[in-house]
Amino acid sequence: MNVKEMYKSKLRHPMEAVQLVQPGDRVLTPLSNGIPAALLKALTARPDLVDVSLYSGIEIIPLETYGPKANPNLNVHSIFLGPAVRPGVQHGWIAKTPGRLWQAPEIVRRHLRMDVVMMVASPMDQHGFFSCGTNADYCYPVTKIARNVIVQVSENMPRTWGDNHLHISEVSAVVEFNQPLVELPDIPMTKEDETIGGMIADLIDNGSTLQLGIGGIPNAVGHFLGSKKDLGIHTEMFSDAMLELYLQGAVNCSKKTLKPGKWVGCFVLGTNKLYKFVNDNPLTEIHSSEFVNDPYVIGLNDNMVSINTALEADLTGQINAETVGRVQYSGMGGFIDFVEGCWRSRGGKSFIALYSTFADKEGVMRSRIVNTLGPGGVVTGNRCEPEYVVTEFGVALIKGTSLRERAKNLINIAHPDFRDELTFQAKQMRILD
Repeated sequence: MNVKEMYKSKLRHPMEAVQLVQPGDRVLTPLSNGIPAALLKALTARPDLVDVSLYSGIEIIPLETYGPKANPNLNVHSIFLGPAVRPGVQHGWIAKTPGRLWQAPEIVRRHLRMDVVMMVASPMDQHGFFSCGTNADYCYPVTKIARNVIVQVSENMPRTWGDNHLHISEVSAVVEFNQPLVELPDIPMTKEDETIGGMIADLIDNGSTLQLGIGGIPNAVGHFLGSKKDLGIHTEMFSDAMLELYLQGAVNCSKKTLKPGKWVGCFVLGTNKLYKFVNDNPLTEIHSSEFVNDPYVIGLNDNMVSINTALEADLTGQINAETVGRVQYSGMGGFIDFVEGCWRSRGGKSFIALYSTFADKEGVMRSRIVNTLGPGGVVTGNRCEPEYVVTEFGVALIKGTSLRERAKNLINIAHPDFRDELTFQAKQMRILD
């Protein structure tokens, strides 16, 4: 049977395809635009589901699957909270599954049997291969061990280079549905973003390789790097900030010590301009998080630099990037993967950025630099991991400093209105004299 005949033999209606899911199964989907809307709609509509668990992350498509009145026999787990599931996690009808993105495929192999993988893919090529497109992330390695792989083919999904391709012989069922790609909205740059972005950019050398997280601060860092030369890309997520640096001539990946000349990432999330750029572009490679986020692999890049954001930092250097008090807001993702990877890199640097303050529910200004993490605050980065912490008031060195030194450094970058209180609290904790 040739590949076209094989494709035709496996073509199914969504309701027919999801019959491959059996009672007690665990079902895995990729992050963000890799989540197959037509298949999840069909799965949610099955009246005969029995104890089926669904795992996904960065859920950006609002689906009935994530609602409070969805199928009670479909248990939804989020690995990294997207906006579509955040209310469900915060109110308890969706479960949060913690984990590092690098470790996710191996966690599946050791502890979480995944029976079915469902994903969006690019159309099959003449050789019978689908590309995972924007999303190899943790999902692609699991396609090699799952009982069934169901592919939702979309003409809108780019075909990307890298180790992310599936042959029709590896696929159990094919569904055709041209799911549109969700674009990230433009995030206006605040004055704080500009200040933080400028300070971090000043500490990044020509020839560095970049990882930029999601949000206004990483975008601002990218904005201020346009005058740099020979920058490279090795990142969890391809973003529009990186594309703009490429168009300005700052990114050419010529100085990279791992895969020189290539952008390397495990998923793409941005605008249609970015999606069109990665389509069949040999400059860009999408690999699994098991490769991209492995701290050893990250460290093979000399002068590796990562910029991630956080919600809270305490005076001992503990970082919370996941919860607001006891309320889950985000996930770890590749936070520690890249902090650790940059430390392994010759000449590497890692920055954790946060605004110095926030307004609580009553509109009262609170400090994000605190004496101890608040009740329920999660330690995303233990106090031995961070290297630099940055607010709009400066850069604090953490790595290698004593508790006394780091407390002083962090108080110096706190909002001036809170420095006296933090100093008093540090003395009560016997960190300062």
